[in-house]
This record gives sequence, structure tokens and C-alpha cells, in this order.
Amino acid sequence: MHGWRTPARWARTGRWLLVPIAVLDWFSLVPQPVFVAAFALAVVGLAGMGAALVVRMLGGRRGAMAALGVVLLLGGLAMFGLDPFPGSVPFLDPWWPSVVTQPQHVASAYWQLAALGVVLAGFGMLATLLVAAFAGKPGTQTR
Repeated sequence: MHGWRTPARWARTGRWLLVPIAVLDWFSLVPQPVFVAAFALAVVGLAGMGAALVVRMLGGRRGAMAALGVVLLLGGLAMFGLDPFPGSVPFLDPWWPSVVTQPQHVASAYWQLAALGVVLAGFGMLATLLVAAFAGKPGTQTR
């Protein structure tokens, strides 16, 4: 009944929500609304995994959480800019079937999705610290 309270379950569920977009990335003739729905599920999955990390880090020190949040946010932004997969490979274009997406495009999509997950986790950590700083410590009243 109260399984939603465990961050490990959020992380496991988040991983499973990434499966549809991982499969649909390989097929180029998928209708756009199906692809958008799968991407939305993937974002929810990434947010769940990021939330699990944030809840796990709440038990530790705030300085470590802030440092990890900044590193994740900057690292994710760097991942967006440094996509190591080329846009096209000249010798693949002539004979590759149009129904199957070329591997470099799929690898680039996976890379971008991973970068989005890293950015969401870092942003979640920093936003949680901001809210915790304004809310104060539990059990104390501010005037």
C-alpha cells in the first residue's frame, strides 16, 4: 500500500518507463504522437530516478548534496553540448533501410536522453536544497 514511499521503487519504475522510448528510437516510421507519448513517459521515468537520488541524498550533508547537484547540472549541460556521435555516416546512407533508424542517430538520442536525466537530477537536488533553505529545519519556528 505504501510502496510509493520507497525511493528504490521510484528508481525501478523509472527504468521501466524508459523502455518504450528506447525501443521506438530504432524505428523511423513511428507516428509522431506515439513517439511524443513515449518521450513523455521517459521524462517521467527520469524524474522518478532523479527524485530517488534526491531522497537518498537528503539523509546526508547539505554541502555534499549541493556539490553533487552542481556537478550533475554542469555535467549534464556539457553532455548536451558534447554529443560524440556524428550526424551521418556517408557509406551507410545509400544502402540503409529507411524503416530502421541509423545507429548513430539512435546513439545520439540515447546520449541526449542520458544528458536530460543528469540535468534533471542536478536541478532536482538544487531545487530541493533551495526549498529546504527557505523552509528551515523541521520543528523550529521562524519569526
